[in-house]
Amino acid sequence: MTSRATLKSLMLTAFRGSAGTFKLDFEKGKKLTLIYGENGTGKTTICDAFEFLAFERIGSLEDRGMGKGLEKFWPTAGKPASALLVELETSMAKCTGKIVNKKVAVSPLTSRPRIELLRQRQILELIQAQPAKRYEAIKRFIDIEAFERSEESLRQLGKSLGTEKQTAIAAEQENLTALQSFYEAAGSPVGLNAVTWAKQKLAAPTAGLDADIAAITKLRTAFHALTGYPQKMEDKRNVITSAQAAADAADQAQSAALATVDNEAAERLNVLTAGDVYLHDHPDAEKCPLCDSVENASGLHQAIKAKLAQLATLTAATTKWKQAHHALNVANTALQQVEADYQKAIITLAAAQAAHTWKPEVRRLAAPAPADSAALPTWLTANQGAAANWADVEASWHDERKFRAQLKSATERYESNAIRVAELTALIPKAEKALAECVEERQKFTDGIISEIAKEVGKLYEKVHPGEGLDKIALELDPARRASLSLGATFEGHEAPPQAYFSQSHLDTLGICVFLALAARDRASDTVLILDDVLGSIDEPHVERVIGMIYEVSADFQHTIVTTHYRPWREKYRWGWLKPGQACQFVELTGWAIDDGIRIISSLPEVERLRSFLAESPLDPQAICSKAGVILEAVLDYLTQKYECAVPRRHGAAYTLGDLLPAINGKLRDALKVEIRDGLTDASASPTSTVALKPILDELTRIAQARNAFGAHFKAISFELLDTDAVGFAKHVMLLVDALTHPEHGWPSNDKSGSYWRNSRDSRRLHPLKKPG
Repeated sequence: MTSRATLKSLMLTAFRGSAGTFKLDFEKGKKLTLIYGENGTGKTTICDAFEFLAFERIGSLEDRGMGKGLEKFWPTAGKPASALLVELETSMAKCTGKIVNKKVAVSPLTSRPRIELLRQRQILELIQAQPAKRYEAIKRFIDIEAFERSEESLRQLGKSLGTEKQTAIAAEQENLTALQSFYEAAGSPVGLNAVTWAKQKLAAPTAGLDADIAAITKLRTAFHALTGYPQKMEDKRNVITSAQAAADAADQAQSAALATVDNEAAERLNVLTAGDVYLHDHPDAEKCPLCDSVENASGLHQAIKAKLAQLATLTAATTKWKQAHHALNVANTALQQVEADYQKAIITLAAAQAAHTWKPEVRRLAAPAPADSAALPTWLTANQGAAANWADVEASWHDERKFRAQLKSATERYESNAIRVAELTALIPKAEKALAECVEERQKFTDGIISEIAKEVGKLYEKVHPGEGLDKIALELDPARRASLSLGATFEGHEAPPQAYFSQSHLDTLGICVFLALAARDRASDTVLILDDVLGSIDEPHVERVIGMIYEVSADFQHTIVTTHYRPWREKYRWGWLKPGQACQFVELTGWAIDDGIRIISSLPEVERLRSFLAESPLDPQAICSKAGVILEAVLDYLTQKYECAVPRRHGAAYTLGDLLPAINGKLRDALKVEIRDGLTDASASPTSTVALKPILDELTRIAQARNAFGAHFKAISFELLDTDAVGFAKHVMLLVDALTHPEHGWPSNDKSGSYWRNSRDSRRLHPLKKPG
């Protein structure tokens, strides 16, 4: 609900004290609504309705020892939840609240009211609450989210940097311990510490060591290759010996096979084989398949088979001979290849030895490897010591390289951690300083807002208790606690919490001032301010000032609703003595009834009531005189107090017309006049009219008896007075009231001009300022 919207009406059905349907219409043009009623007439129910729409809860039922599930008490006793209805209508929209499935349903949400609600029991919560809870009440007015995020980030950064520093210090010490062990293993060279020694060690060139390792690895590989040749050659020669024996045996077998076969048998092998095949296929042949003779056919197949058997033995022997001689050739070739490989190997070894400049610790070969492989075993035995030396030297060189790598790694880690420790040592104080500055800025920002709130509280409190508020009410954040708000006051020159020395009335007004100062900070023009019976313990001298302060503050809000059972406020409204510069709607509630719940009665000011009586037909002279007399007594009481007129001192009795009218006499009555200045804005402009009060007062004195005759007592004279006398009396009272007061600007009560009394808008000027001597 925006500030452009104005309240039109509030309707309640089966809601709390509204047993039936209650409707409160808000008067157009009046931003302040004063709801008066004795206890139990339904004032709080009206406040509950706004809270129901705004927050979907009813705070008046909370903290009363009824536990949870308070929503069952929201409908009027005996009414179902479905009957409950709250409807707020504004000049721009209508907002409705119901209970649907045990949940509050407000529609539309965009039209729900923004409210600030203060109840009597909440007043001291701001004053007597613990500092942390008091801070909770105001923190929504302090937007420090960005500060808090920055603080938390810096705080976490500080913790992580501190942890990282401790880790880096531990790692640095561990690396230093490793370097120290290397340093001690090297004999702890004099004049150096572990770090400087390691740096010098690593500064020495390392390229030659790598070349030495590569060269000796090649040399050892070449020497190791020779160690296998004696066995290889022996194996090859053994293979040749076996192959030679097999070849010799094949020669003999072949010679034996040839001896059993004539020289031409081998040439006829093909013919014999073909004949064998033919005769196998034609076992009944009667002629020779070759010569076609009959006499040679008998026994021919068996003869062919015998010849073929002799030839098969020869063929097998020949095949074995070929195989044996081939194997012998292969064995000889293999031996030749090994001999050739050996020659290459000795060349490789010689090249490996000659290709590098060896360090003194590397032993040389006694002689080059022999070209004759038969001498190799003796040579290998003679140089086995050199080969063993090469293995040891290579191992030591590998250890050296590994050591340098470990030393380099440990040194680099040490230096890296040392650098990081130095960086963190410099960075952590900066992070701590940044956090401190952020906290300081947040506190400065927060203190600035709280100081503004405290000043506003002081200004408001000053209006109620002059000389006690400005610069004497303080709100301060406890620097030792992040979200703790202390409330202080100056009491007889000493700083102390107000709870220690302030009276209940003072604490109540202070609580109201704190609430109003806070409420005014949060979109006041869009907010309905609700004060529910907050004047309970405030003593009489200060109520007038509290009312004035509430009037003044209410102008900043969209609408202000004040409920009260304080009767003087009702009377001040009836007589037009409320602060006249602020239009006020007065609503009076009468006794609550179970059938219809909350009820409103007419609460027109007394002057307006008299006007309405005069407008009625037929007239009621008794009612007219009674009301006119009461009003006249109020006017005369005002004038006699303003001019300090002498009236009879009477114990325990109010002044009557007989006391008051004669007191305004002589020079004062002659001098009394009122300048009417309706519509004038220029203070120096002439009045629109001037009314002398003496003629009105003289006429009222003459016919004052009509008041008693018609309005108060039964007297015989009442039979002699006409109705017109009663009406005349009332009309003269109205003339006097209309001259002295303006319906909106009130009574002339300001004497700052120095020569007359004036009302709030200078629409009435009462002369003289002082009673003539």
